[in-house]
Amino acid sequence: MPPPEAVAGTYEGPGGQKIKVAPLTDEDKRTLARWIDLGCPIDLDFDPAKPLAAGYGWMLDDSRPTLALAEPRPGANVALSRILVGMHDLGTGLDLNSLQVVADFAIDGVEPGQNLASKFKALPGNRWELKLQTPVTVLAQGKLTVSVKDRQGNTAQVERVISVAPQDK
Repeated sequence: MPPPEAVAGTYEGPGGQKIKVAPLTDEDKRTLARWIDLGCPIDLDFDPAKPLAAGYGWMLDDSRPTLALAEPRPGANVALSRILVGMHDLGTGLDLNSLQVVADFAIDGVEPGQNLASKFKALPGNRWELKLQTPVTVLAQGKLTVSVKDRQGNTAQVERVISVAPQDK
């Protein structure tokens, strides 16, 4: 690369003229090897007028947000007095309007299947909390589903099956 005939100057172009080109430098060869190792990415969205703007090409944010349901814990719980969620996205940032927190049981008068996200309050450290006005003290089995998207549209979801029963004395 390029062909040895072109480096020697004996390569004939379409019109019969001789073509001579310089050989690739070691750095050029390493650049091609790195490009191949990365999967030959081509960023067709790159705009030289806005070099820092990421498009949908090679610099696409394809990582899901980090999402954790800290409380309630999986399985048996003594009471359910709050729901604590941690979430973060390093790439494009979180789309907080996409937050969905849905329980298959009633919480504070909200019917099963309804989104509870509007009731959450932001806490420091990328955490959001819903303190229940009426704690759940008895629940044979319930499921909480939490999901959030980043601004690129990548979705993270956590499903948690819980039960609530007072502790035996």
